[in-house]
Amino acid sequence: MEFQHQIQESETLIRTGEYEEAIRALTKVLAEEPDNLPALLTIGVAYTESGRNEEALRALRFYLNYERENDLAWEALGCAYLRLDKRAEAEEALETARELNPANAAVLRNLSILMGRTGRNQDAYRLLRESFELDSEDYLTMYAMACAYRQTGKPDKAQPLFETLRRVPELPPDLREDSAIQYIELSIGWN
Repeated sequence: MEFQHQIQESETLIRTGEYEEAIRALTKVLAEEPDNLPALLTIGVAYTESGRNEEALRALRFYLNYERENDLAWEALGCAYLRLDKRAEAEEALETARELNPANAAVLRNLSILMGRTGRNQDAYRLLRESFELDSEDYLTMYAMACAYRQTGKPDKAQPLFETLRRVPELPPDLREDSAIQYIELSIGWN
């Protein structure tokens, strides 16, 4: 595959939050090879992560016309729908991702978010716990779990997670700052 290196570099850029740079690189790949499925999937993820959800939907739907068995594509599609508040579509995509890979902790976390937004709080908490049990090192899941512990009156479980999170450089700055504030609040007894 001629563009494999550029796609891998773009995946690294996405992991470090450099979405627009990844999108530029992937756009060049797709200009040369419009049917490059790995590039389509990766640009769909980059669009989703950057908040360009309509573009994400177009790229991911096109990708899924050719490759229907990829849980990451379904998850990204579900996240784009979720960010557009298209809850039924988000649930269908995320459930498809879960069927394809029941051990994908990120899918469970995103399904948990959806369940919370639709008032299915017990399901949301159960899915979040499942996600955390599968991957307790995923910082976004850890953050969500810490918030859930605090909201359900379990500050003793929330505090150590917030303490860990406030020191994680890979965590988005707003979540790292919120983790530090919540850690301090819990440390002084504000439950």
